[in-house]
Amino acid sequence: LDRISHDRAPPFRTYGSVKAGVMSALAVTSSSFAPGRAILSRSRVRSGSVQTRSRPHIFRASASVETSFFPIPSVGLKLEVQSQKAASGVAKKAPMVFVHGSYHAAWCWSEHWFDYFASRGHDCYAISCRGQGKSDVPQGVSVAATLVEHADDVTAFCASLETPPVLVGHSFGGLVAQQVMCRRNPPELTALALVASVPPTGNGPMVRRFLARNFIASVKITYAFIAGAFKTNAALCRECFFSRDLPESALLAHMGQIAESCNVRLLDLKALDDVLPIPAPKAESAAVCVMGGRDDFVVDVEGLEETAEWGRTEAIVMEDAAHDLMLDTRWERAAAALDGWMATNVSA
Repeated sequence: LDRISHDRAPPFRTYGSVKAGVMSALAVTSSSFAPGRAILSRSRVRSGSVQTRSRPHIFRASASVETSFFPIPSVGLKLEVQSQKAASGVAKKAPMVFVHGSYHAAWCWSEHWFDYFASRGHDCYAISCRGQGKSDVPQGVSVAATLVEHADDVTAFCASLETPPVLVGHSFGGLVAQQVMCRRNPPELTALALVASVPPTGNGPMVRRFLARNFIASVKITYAFIAGAFKTNAALCRECFFSRDLPESALLAHMGQIAESCNVRLLDLKALDDVLPIPAPKAESAAVCVMGGRDDFVVDVEGLEETAEWGRTEAIVMEDAAHDLMLDTRWERAAAALDGWMATNVSA
């Protein structure tokens, strides 16, 4: 993190310089997850867990992906930005800015979706939030930033682009994106896409639904998030983020990336109650796309429907799809669904 440099000029305008038991655990983490389908049976994963001593091979972004750093002068930090320019020879469309969720970073977007959308005319940018990925880690704190501060960073980046972007947020990154759209002085956006996003009221209602469906499964997922067990336990990593048919090699690679992504907690989950719910978008706000997977163990279909109602739209529910739509087995089908929505709802 000390070695922050620009091998190339940044692909954006830059402003400024550079109870002691299970129930108490559930209460603490009630905003950190909320699995949608409550059956965590062995039939959905390989039997037993896979413990790894050495790191699996990590996927690397293609040569066309550039990494640069976006300054946040007010706090003296720089954020990692991965970017890929739109392919030549295709009609230029609005740029896309991607925001990750907990335990992820910019890499989760450049793995598959950058190539897909760049080939269709979009400049693609993915931000690693404060303390995540290769972004600077704030000193002397246990939490990277507040929801509002993360939204400030994303707002500044979106405003630095020449053209209003399509803002895409996943999981808690979706909550950040909602905050960006509905703040007092929002940046101009072409559209907002919420992918398996935490709803505007937070995760509390989803957690309560999940507890009612399967208490034991809830404890299992709670353990995974409290202890970060999905960083070393492949079965738990699959249950939390991926489909049962994602190849084991891909699962292990992504598990390694997840293990390296979070240098400090993304958000103080208890503090979210002070800023939620996110107010509904104004009538003149950009169109909103809401999509997620029916097999998502973190954001359930009811959560998608709540977010869709907030955005005055209908949720796109992908069959046989888990939480990490942009990395999972059917990532291309999810990307095509978003592309089709933009073709209909976003002006060329």
